[in-house]
Amino acid sequence: MSANTTSRGAKVAYHGRKPARESSEQRRVAILQAALRVMVRDGVRGVRHRAVAQEAGVPLSATTYYFKDIHDLLADALTLYARDVMENVVNPFWVKVREWLFVTFPLYSGTDIRAQLPQIADFAVSHAVDDIIDRLTNHRERLMVEQSFWYAILQDERLHSLGLDYSMAVLRDATQMLTFIGVEQPANAARLILMTIKQLEVEGLLKPLETLDREAMKRLLMYQVRAICKI
Repeated sequence: MSANTTSRGAKVAYHGRKPARESSEQRRVAILQAALRVMVRDGVRGVRHRAVAQEAGVPLSATTYYFKDIHDLLADALTLYARDVMENVVNPFWVKVREWLFVTFPLYSGTDIRAQLPQIADFAVSHAVDDIIDRLTNHRERLMVEQSFWYAILQDERLHSLGLDYSMAVLRDATQMLTFIGVEQPANAARLILMTIKQLEVEGLLKPLETLDREAMKRLLMYQVRAICKI
């Protein structure tokens, strides 16, 4: 079993065979990405070695070489997805917020961060909503994978730990930021804010793209942030 990280040390475990060469790793990743596409298109039960091999354009023997059974294939595909979200969605967002925060309110400047919460909330909420709309518009398939991700995990008790690790990694970054700016009960606050973001994503998937209302989404998220953070 090989180990990789999601976000600043959050450990995730791969189950399948570890490739020895870079070309083999590329093929393995292509198989996992194909498995995610099959999962979105055909559901979790549609993820079978033959279907994934056909989707990936590789021989059937390639999928069975890297993954001894469907559980390992599905577990590694979901792990790949979790890493992708942490590296390309969650981490960049918090890096952007932190950079803005430290430029706007330099450390040791004597600034009362708590007093700046309205400005901080406006920046974070605006960028969070922009990111939601970007995912709904340009990365819709990734959000569809997210829904399939949780359904697959709920269906297989062996995958529950993966779901919890992923959830806690996302929660940890939000909690750390809310702790830094002095929000009371930061872990609970982070959970509620993240739940609202997920709700906005699901509603966005159900609506035509042309009906997305950025200002309405911002008002809803800002309402909750202000209530939770007591702004």
